[in-house]
Amino acid sequence: MIMRTSLIFSIITALFLNMVHASVKGQNGLDKSISIQVKNLAFTDFLKEIEKQTGVSFVYTNKELISARVTIADRAKSARSILSPLLKSHQLMMVEEGMMVVLKKAPVPLRAAVKPGSIVGYVKDKVNNQTLPYATVIIKGSNQKTITDVNGYFIFSNLKAGKLTLKVSYIGYTSAEFELTVVDDKTLTADLKLESQSNDMKGITISGIRRGEAVALSNMRNADNIKYVLSEEQIERFPDATVGEAMQRVPGIAMDYSYGLPRNIIIRGLDQSMGSVTLNGNRLPSTQTNSRDIDLNGILSSTVEAIEVNKTLTPDMEADGTSGSVNIISKTPKVGMKQMQVKGSFGNNFLLGKQNFDGAVNFGQRQNKWAYLAGVNYSNTYRGEDRVQKDYGTYKINGADQIRLSNLELEGTDLHRENIGLQGELSFFPNEKSQLYVRTNYNKFYELQTRGTKSYSIGGYTDESNVTGVTIGSAGSPRDYHRDLFSVSLGGKTNFNNWIANIDLTYSSGLYDQPIYYDGYFTYGGLTAGLDITDPRAPQLNFTNGDPSNPANFKTSSYVNRHQFAHDKDGQGSFNVQRTFDLSAKNKFMLKFGGRYKYKEDSHTRNYFQYTLQPGNSVSMDKFLSGYSRKGYFNGKYDLSGAIANGYLMEEYYQANRSLFSQDETYVRQNTDPDSYRGSETMGAGYVMGKLTLDKLDIITGLRYERTGFEYDGNIVNFDNAGKYVSTNKVAVKSAFDGFYPSLNLKYAIDSRTNLRAAATRSLSRPGYYDLVPWQEVEPRRKRMKIGNPDLDQSTSTNYDFLFEHYLKSLGLISGGVFYKEIEDYIYSSIYAQQGGQFDGYQVTQTVNGAKARVYGYEIAWQQQLTFLPGFLNGFGIYGNFTQIQSKFKVPGIVSDRTVRLPSMRPKVGNASLSYEKYGFSGRISLNFYETFISELAAEQKDDLMEKGRMQLDFSASQKINKKFTVFMGISNINNAQTILDYGDGRPNDHKYFSTWANLGFKYNPFN
Repeated sequence: MIMRTSLIFSIITALFLNMVHASVKGQNGLDKSISIQVKNLAFTDFLKEIEKQTGVSFVYTNKELISARVTIADRAKSARSILSPLLKSHQLMMVEEGMMVVLKKAPVPLRAAVKPGSIVGYVKDKVNNQTLPYATVIIKGSNQKTITDVNGYFIFSNLKAGKLTLKVSYIGYTSAEFELTVVDDKTLTADLKLESQSNDMKGITISGIRRGEAVALSNMRNADNIKYVLSEEQIERFPDATVGEAMQRVPGIAMDYSYGLPRNIIIRGLDQSMGSVTLNGNRLPSTQTNSRDIDLNGILSSTVEAIEVNKTLTPDMEADGTSGSVNIISKTPKVGMKQMQVKGSFGNNFLLGKQNFDGAVNFGQRQNKWAYLAGVNYSNTYRGEDRVQKDYGTYKINGADQIRLSNLELEGTDLHRENIGLQGELSFFPNEKSQLYVRTNYNKFYELQTRGTKSYSIGGYTDESNVTGVTIGSAGSPRDYHRDLFSVSLGGKTNFNNWIANIDLTYSSGLYDQPIYYDGYFTYGGLTAGLDITDPRAPQLNFTNGDPSNPANFKTSSYVNRHQFAHDKDGQGSFNVQRTFDLSAKNKFMLKFGGRYKYKEDSHTRNYFQYTLQPGNSVSMDKFLSGYSRKGYFNGKYDLSGAIANGYLMEEYYQANRSLFSQDETYVRQNTDPDSYRGSETMGAGYVMGKLTLDKLDIITGLRYERTGFEYDGNIVNFDNAGKYVSTNKVAVKSAFDGFYPSLNLKYAIDSRTNLRAAATRSLSRPGYYDLVPWQEVEPRRKRMKIGNPDLDQSTSTNYDFLFEHYLKSLGLISGGVFYKEIEDYIYSSIYAQQGGQFDGYQVTQTVNGAKARVYGYEIAWQQQLTFLPGFLNGFGIYGNFTQIQSKFKVPGIVSDRTVRLPSMRPKVGNASLSYEKYGFSGRISLNFYETFISELAAEQKDDLMEKGRMQLDFSASQKINKKFTVFMGISNINNAQTILDYGDGRPNDHKYFSTWANLGFKYNPFN
């Protein structure tokens, strides 16, 4: 207050004196020319000197005082020109009122808000310049950390200007630090290059398969959930042509085999209906009839960049994954490099003696703002199967009822498969932090089956070694299958103001089409034979009358053809938004939320036709012979040749002589209408999740909500008491199910290479399409019915997982864990007796909810490159995993309640492989095995079908000729592993024999 009063008084006084002074003297103040020469003078004294020479008076407060000393030597200059530079350098200004000069602090000019800087870039191999996906990049001295994406790309946003140090680590590489300078409102681009730890080992480099292992292990180590990853290079190490074949190498996974090749995936004892298969995060439509399953034989492994097997879920993933989810990642163009690979191979199937060949061309490039990739992959292969199937009945022998062989069937199959895989991607990068893309994938899987079948139906036994009333059935039934997968995605992702967002719109379709099925079935009966069951898996019939080799003895009066078609179409959109908040020097929180909407249309049309010749008419097989012949059938046990029909000739005969045939309406309607349906589904989902990092502990938790609505049209098919067709009535249903699915994943880093993981999650499994259709097939004559169940609910599961994992310096992993799943409303096929109502006492077959299942077990894995060994030995590597599973499942309503293992669950499954890689050579011998399991449940344990344990041995090798050219070879099923099914009491049922197949080929990479 005193200071302000003094200032006001001084100003008024100065104004008064200056007015008087100006009126008397008429001076020009600061414009007066003066000479001044001072050295190391105080600022206040300097002002007094100017006052003395000019007559002005300075007014100021302590705020305007300058502590610096003044040194000036100027002559004949205006006081203003001497004073102004000094005041300006000290942020002062003058306000002149006549001869009074008031000194003030100069106002600070308004500056535009300074935007923080950013760093973007790639982590690369120092030698070959290849990007390193899933590398860890840390800003030293802070809690800021990121993981490079699948292309080795990283972003740090919202950085203060100045110098900082990035620390980069990667499995198999030496960690390195990089000093960079951040500039406000600028984006710095940096390539961070690491050196392989094995560069000092003669003959060993981190390239090819070993680079693939480094990529996969880094992805697994840095993941928020428990997952297993197969990289492109790892897939190529085995002789695996399809995704199905590659999947059998993953810990905890078994495969359901079809004609000796893996087809459907089984994760931790649960079949594919309990999980999901996605492409780039979008669930794939079905290529099967009636179910949601994907035939993994239809996707060539050469179209894939990586496969992720997620064993625990996070809220940003679809909840339909009780067994787990498989995410297939398609190939993408790599930054800073031109990609091209030409691949070809030639091989042989030793069962059929037919040749296979494969070829692929993939090209990609990224230049500045544009990137593109295109690939064409083709496979033309032959597979074969020799199958011997046995069924049993009750016969009276020597006055006593005995269970004896009732039917023996020999079915030889030649399979010709063609796979086409097309893929493309076009991306635009408007800036360093954003991407727009369009991706498309097309996989066509065509299979033509040529079958030769002979069946022997036994009417009776005269004694244990002789049979009567034997009827031989012979058929040649060609059939084909088209299984096509198509998807196209349009999307983008960006990073703005520390927010990361992405959006994706995808259309996909799955097709199953079987246009060819021509079944000419001829019979020859009234035969007697001696029966030799010395080898119960290959019983021998020695006929004592007739001539089974003469095709003229085989007659038929009917012909069957059919066309089956299923189409599954999806349109879906998803978005995800996330941001990371720094809480302290070592703690941070990531918030993420998003949603997905899907619309699906699914239809299945089944047309089965049986045409019967006019009464009393028949044709003999000698006019319809095929050239099918396997003289050394089933490892030389049988001769499957001679009297085998040709289905194509039967189709030609029917088309040329339609007037001779009549259609069996009962057969047609019974085999067509119940299985034909049309429907649609909608799925809406939303989630919110967070990731809290507390130094070494990551807590990933959140909640997901999903609602599935469905509408299906089906048929109720009725028959009279004589079994004849009566009517088909259309019926429709509309319903929905929904639920909340929380999850918690914990990851504790004991050190940079060792993690402890734990998870508690909720998941769901949706019923198959056909299970939800309101169809019925009612047979009063037999008092039985089969019905759909639109009241089915989704099954849900509570899952617990614990895992220890240690990543080895020498490119390896040692891990072990346990898991437990409690599944509610387990979906299974039930046979029960209807009580009350119109169908009281009928035997009903229906898919139902109700059973509770428990699945638990443990997994161990060890893979390591033995680079610590001396000399030649350091090229060896080992790969092994083993899973043991138990399950409990109560089956009500068959004969009595039974507690059994889940069907299809392999109690033990594993892999073992010994490899060698050095001086450009890579080779490995691999073993895949599983233990005996329940394939199919029956009314009693003695009739359950049990598939015996199986062990398959494979070998693969490659040799680099130079940097660009590699040759490779593979031999599959060296030990001729077979598929064998027995009944629960040990009776042989089904036996399938596949033999061995091999290939030899090359890879050419012109831009390596």
